[in-house]
Amino acid sequence: MGTKTCKDATHCVSTAIEDYKKRASKIIEDAINCRDATHCVSTENNDIPNASGMELLNDDIAEIPKLIDPIFHRVGLAALIGSSDGGKSSLLRDLAVSVVSGRDFLGWKIDAIHKRAYYVSTEDDKMAISYLLKKQNTDYGLKPQELENLVYIFETDNLVDRLEKELRNKPADLVIIDAFADVFTGQLYETNRVRAFLNEFSQLSQRHGCLIVFLHHTNKRSDEIAPSKHNALGSQGFEAKMRLMIELKSDIQTNNLKHFCIVKGNYLSHKYKTHSYLIKFTENMTFSNTEQRIHYDLLYQNKERVEVIESEYNEIMKMHKEHKMTYKQIGLEMGVSDATISRKVREYKKLKALEESNSK
Repeated sequence: MGTKTCKDATHCVSTAIEDYKKRASKIIEDAINCRDATHCVSTENNDIPNASGMELLNDDIAEIPKLIDPIFHRVGLAALIGSSDGGKSSLLRDLAVSVVSGRDFLGWKIDAIHKRAYYVSTEDDKMAISYLLKKQNTDYGLKPQELENLVYIFETDNLVDRLEKELRNKPADLVIIDAFADVFTGQLYETNRVRAFLNEFSQLSQRHGCLIVFLHHTNKRSDEIAPSKHNALGSQGFEAKMRLMIELKSDIQTNNLKHFCIVKGNYLSHKYKTHSYLIKFTENMTFSNTEQRIHYDLLYQNKERVEVIESEYNEIMKMHKEHKMTYKQIGLEMGVSDATISRKVREYKKLKALEESNSK
C-alpha cells in the first residue's frame, strides 16, 4: 500500500498488519484441517498429477473402475434427468443410501471404498428430508447408525469450496447435487458458462476420486418422445460434460412403474443404451428392478397410438393386396403422398418387430 493513497500513515500500517494477521490465520487454519501438507498444497493449487504415456500403459487399470457395476463409474460426472414429480430425488436418495449402507441398488452390487456420500439438497429442507428418509427406511429397515455417513448439505453458497473441505476432511464415494439449476447461477443455454461451471466439479471429482451426480430437469416435450440425452433442459454443454446420463421416465400405462433409461454412457457398450430398465416405485418411495427391459421406441407408444398405426397399416395392405393398388394410388386415395404411405408401413413393421423382440 503506497503512502500517496493514505490520508494517515499510521492508519495504513495498522490496516496492513490486520490484513496480514487474517491471511496468516487462514493459512494456519487450513494447515490444521489438512491431513498432510502435500495434500494441502495440491488442493490449494488445484493440482491433478500429470501422467506420461509410459505410466498409463504400465499401470494395472484394465477397465474403467466402477462404483456400481456395470453402470456407474467411480470417478467423474453423471446426471439423472427427468420431468418434474417423476421420482428423481427419491431414486437419488435410494442411490445414496445404497452406497453408504452397502445394500444393492436396483439389483446391482455396490463397490464403495469409503461408504460415505454427500447429498446437496436445494429443494427439500431438513424437516422434509427427515420425513422422506424415514418413509423410505420403512422398506430399508436400516438402523440409524448405518446412515451416519450419509451427510446432507443444505447451504450452497461457495459450494465447490464447501465440498472441497468436506471431502478433504472425510473422503466419500458419492456426491449428489439436487438440483443443478439451483446451484448454477447463469443462463442454462450459455454453453461456455455451463461447461466452465461443471469443469470445477469435474476437477473436484478427480482430486478426491469420487462420483458427482447432478439431478436435472428435461424440457416440456420430452414426455412425448423417446429417451435421449438431448432431452435435458438447457444447452448442449451440460450433456457434453457428463460421462453418464440417465433419463427417468414414467410408464404411460402404469403409474407406479418407471423407466430407467441410460441415454449416454461413455464407458458402456451399446446394449445398455437401447432398452430401459423397468423399475417399480413403491408407496414408500423406494425402487425395485422388475428385471424387464423395454426398447426406447416403445416407451412413448400408448395403446391408442398403436391401434391407429395398426389400423392404417391394415387399410393400406387391403388396398395393396386385394385391389392391387400401388403406394402412389393408395396415397391419392388417402390424400397423402406415396412416401407417407411407405413411412406408415415401415413404422408398423418396426413397431411389431420391437414388440416381438421385447416379448422374448
